[in-house]
Amino acid sequence: MKNINFFFIISFIFISNIFISKSQVLFDVTATCEIIDSSSPCKDNLNYTYVYLPTGYTQAAISAQITPVLQQASFLPTDCQSNLKNLLCISSYLECNQNISNITPSFPLPSYPCKKYCEKVTDVCSTYMVVLAPYVNCSMVKNENPFFPQTETDYDLTAFGGSANEEIQCSNPNLASNSTSAPTQFCPPPLIWIDSDTLNTKRAYQETTPNCVLPCPTIVYTEKEYRTKFYSEAILFSFSTACAFYLIFTFGVFPNKYTNRNWIIVYLGITTICLAISYAVQEARYGGGDWRCTSDPGRYKSSEDGTCILGGFFFQIGGLGTILFLSLYSFDMFLTMNMMTNKYFIHTSVAMWLLIIFYAILPIKHYESSIATAGCWLSDENNMFWQYFCFYVPSYIATFLMGIFIISSIYKVFQMTLLFKSINDKRILLLNIRSIIFLVAIMFCVCFSSMYPLYVTYNGDEFTKSVEVYVTCLYTNIPNGGEVCPQIVFPQFSLRYLNAVTMAIIGIVGLIGLGIDPHILQIYRESTRFKFLLGLVGIEWGIQTPQPLKQNSNTTDSSSGSGSGNGGGNNKENRKSQRKSRGVSIGMKKINLSASSESTNNLLNQSTNSTGNININESATSIDTNNNNNNNNNNNNNNNNNNNNNKNYNNNTIENMNSSNQGNTERINGDDV
Repeated sequence: MKNINFFFIISFIFISNIFISKSQVLFDVTATCEIIDSSSPCKDNLNYTYVYLPTGYTQAAISAQITPVLQQASFLPTDCQSNLKNLLCISSYLECNQNISNITPSFPLPSYPCKKYCEKVTDVCSTYMVVLAPYVNCSMVKNENPFFPQTETDYDLTAFGGSANEEIQCSNPNLASNSTSAPTQFCPPPLIWIDSDTLNTKRAYQETTPNCVLPCPTIVYTEKEYRTKFYSEAILFSFSTACAFYLIFTFGVFPNKYTNRNWIIVYLGITTICLAISYAVQEARYGGGDWRCTSDPGRYKSSEDGTCILGGFFFQIGGLGTILFLSLYSFDMFLTMNMMTNKYFIHTSVAMWLLIIFYAILPIKHYESSIATAGCWLSDENNMFWQYFCFYVPSYIATFLMGIFIISSIYKVFQMTLLFKSINDKRILLLNIRSIIFLVAIMFCVCFSSMYPLYVTYNGDEFTKSVEVYVTCLYTNIPNGGEVCPQIVFPQFSLRYLNAVTMAIIGIVGLIGLGIDPHILQIYRESTRFKFLLGLVGIEWGIQTPQPLKQNSNTTDSSSGSGSGNGGGNNKENRKSQRKSRGVSIGMKKINLSASSESTNNLLNQSTNSTGNININESATSIDTNNNNNNNNNNNNNNNNNNNNNKNYNNNTIENMNSSNQGNTERINGDDV
């Protein structure tokens, strides 16, 4: 308000000088009457045709003086603005009365504005009368005549042979005129004048004062800030897109079997790619320049432009879809922690996709860009109805539910810590903790990205103030305002930058939280599709079909020697194998024991042959061998029973604690067994 008040002080001092100069001489015998110029900014505000021109004045000079004043009055509310402009016009272009009878020489007389209309202006503009009162004084007197007479002005023309009481009626403006719709075709550069019909029929103009709009593009950040934001988004969105494709192929293309969580991760990868597409659209340069600008001067893109619809559609799917599917992921984790499954997962998935697409198509006529946005999104028209209905309400409901599921899962993890302390196997616990950390991190990104637009809307005064200061400077420094006025600089660039980063890293966070896992390699090793692709280029990789173990003891000497020579190493390897796969370790024990037995038999045979007691020693050897084999078989059976018990215990524990935890637990214990 302080800047506006300063404007009006300057403006009305200037306009008051016009009034005084016209009234310094009581009778101007060389004054003339002229038909109002059709290009005059006050043509529609006057209800008369002829205007009074004092000596030395022209209509062009009056127009040049009043035009900036009319523009400065555009800062006022509509009612005050309209009436004040009418008063300025009838005060600058006084009505001309010619053919005054019985005077020599013949000269015209002016009609001054009626006091009643002046009082109406002071009433309508009462809020601003602290500033306007010294210059809009309805009791002002000039050269013994009131400048705002009640009904008429009395002239004594006896010196010119006329009447001693010549009455000239006061004048009123054309009250039917709409001075606010098209007050003048002037705007201080670089502002652009747009007619009212265009403003009413086309959207996305950034109107500052009536009919004056900001150019497109209008720089609102420093060059350094623009570069920082651009390169950060370009790098992060590129990596995020690559991560999204990795998640889609890993969990949606190559697995031999699918879980509910696999599908949710695929959905998140798709919505991340949609966000990247919207970014690619908004950063495209069609023919150079800023993507947001159209061929119409000063107009930003809106739903009237196909590329704006495209960018807004993909952004809506990416933004809202990411939030909804993250809530579904947290719900799936909540069910897993409580040993439950979503029996209606397919129905839930289809319903969510339909809801997301519905919310993206419904506002298709209400996407637009602006000076404060990087691309196209829902407009804030109709009291932000479209933003609330199509984004804020569903996203905040989903975020609230996601918070509940995350808190419940955290509580469940703390309960699990007591159990896993006694089991000495904390891998399941660590996997769940990592999932919770991922959800908390991604929830921060989602909450910040969805809250920031709302914050900007409800703190719009901080941003509009920057525009007002700039426009005020332009009007103060006509016609060189564009050269001397500093550019618009919006506050809190750090928040805007953080908002851009949180949207750009969703795919990267998804990779860290979901795509880096011990069982990922197992997926690729077992994948028939991945093996097929590798086979096309002649590469064999992955798990081979295991060969059945031979149960007979007819081994060669070389194999027996190998078995006995590596007995100590095999025991060590067995201990390592047990940590990976109990089933494999059982087989290894059986093979090693058989090899050891055969090695012993060979040594006995060799010893017997050396003394010549072949038959007796062979019989003893045979008996010992059979006894050893029987003992080994009993030991193996005991080992099998113990390992089976361990396997059943592990499988039951895993099935109860984390049956659908993205296949991680199954890969670690169940599948290996």
